[in-house]
Amino acid sequence: MIPLRIANFGLRIEPICREWARSARKIIKSVGLLCHLSSAFCLLCLLASVSPSFADEGTSFSGSLNLRGVDRLEKDSVQEDPSLTGRLKLDSANPAWRFHSWLEGGWDGTVKRPPRDHSLFKNYDQVYQSNSPFLEFKEFYVTHSSGALDLRAGIQRFAWGRLDEYPPNDLLNPWDYTQFLVKPLEDRKIGVPSLSATVNSNDWTYDAVWVPVFVPYRLPLPTERWQGASLAGAIAEAVPNAEIMPREPDLPGHTIGNSTVGLRVKHSGDIEWALNLFHGYDPRPVFKTTALTIIPQGAKVVIDPGHVPDFHKIDVIGMDAAAVKGDLSLRAEAAYTLNRYLDINRSLWGYPTVPSPGIHPLNPIEEKHNTIDYGVGADYRLFEDALLTIQVQQTLILGNTAQLYEKNAETLLWANVKIGWMNQKIETNVNLAYNPEHGDAMTKANASYVFSDFWKMSVTAMNLHGPSQSLFGRYARNDQVEAEVAYSW
Repeated sequence: MIPLRIANFGLRIEPICREWARSARKIIKSVGLLCHLSSAFCLLCLLASVSPSFADEGTSFSGSLNLRGVDRLEKDSVQEDPSLTGRLKLDSANPAWRFHSWLEGGWDGTVKRPPRDHSLFKNYDQVYQSNSPFLEFKEFYVTHSSGALDLRAGIQRFAWGRLDEYPPNDLLNPWDYTQFLVKPLEDRKIGVPSLSATVNSNDWTYDAVWVPVFVPYRLPLPTERWQGASLAGAIAEAVPNAEIMPREPDLPGHTIGNSTVGLRVKHSGDIEWALNLFHGYDPRPVFKTTALTIIPQGAKVVIDPGHVPDFHKIDVIGMDAAAVKGDLSLRAEAAYTLNRYLDINRSLWGYPTVPSPGIHPLNPIEEKHNTIDYGVGADYRLFEDALLTIQVQQTLILGNTAQLYEKNAETLLWANVKIGWMNQKIETNVNLAYNPEHGDAMTKANASYVFSDFWKMSVTAMNLHGPSQSLFGRYARNDQVEAEVAYSW
């Protein structure tokens, strides 16, 4: 059961509702900043409307255009510009071959103007990227089917595991954290160049994946909205005219020894279960320290935060299972990770209490441990158009931690209620998340109206709070209301 305390932070949504009228007016005004993109919008809509006429029986086009505006509720939070993004999917198939492409692009409002990076396509060898406008192939692959065997090559995304939001066995794709907690799990995943094979034999399915080239996760720049609270950021706020300049990390070389391999065996039945094996680089962010550097340069002060992303190989043995009984479905997942590197408590990193110009060496902060991640989830249909989801998951750090971490266990409780009204014309969704170890929480409420098969508008309010270094608390200044208009075909 979700603790009673979760109701307390749920009440914090009330100030958001009281400010809705003011927020809506600001969002409408901010959308006006994109008027100069109206011609491009109309052109893409025209292409979308005529593209099916050029498709043969084995080819299909689909896509969407999304116009999004955000109003911050905390005045000291980073301002975000409106965004216009589009997606185009192409599928072409015959009995033996299939080609699939998913291209995403547009103008990203979270990127500070002017953007640091001027390349149009996002690349696979940078952690910090600032592209707007941008293009990215989320997926781009060809599949060959022969009997029970499917072979696939190209840019792929995978979905292993059963839990929502943080499935511990879903390790083949790194995540894009530049809009963390805003994007759903599917959109966070970065497609990776890979080869995969699937064999189906009665109730058994065998999957093998090889990712020959290392692809890192992506993090927001310090000036962007979803960077969150950090020790270096606190120092920058205390130093007038300060600018944080993070360094790109050294990535593992493009060698066979640095590739990633995943194996999965799944059995279908009343209880569907799977065994997962993973050997490769941990896609979850971890940092190593160098030295905090504070250098005056003219009228400004440049700060090197003194920590850079680091990458280590891990081995993971995992299992997951799911079963459905009437209106109730149950999901469970567990993963045992060997040689996982974790960052110790940030109070031990060695940042100076009083920042001053110069070079300040920092303490080593990485510790290697085995960990266990596990969780269970349940979905229950309350009535025809209402679905309740409850999920509990936990990470345990094994071995002698010697008080290097605030907690040796981290727990996440999730509750979500989704209800459709007026024959699904109106969709509402309320999501509550709570971390009892730190007392941090997230409340998110969404309402959408479906105008037609093509047009949809939605409004989302989000409230976050907790200690400054907790999962949700580090984004406590990011309370917001956003509105989105979507056109899909």
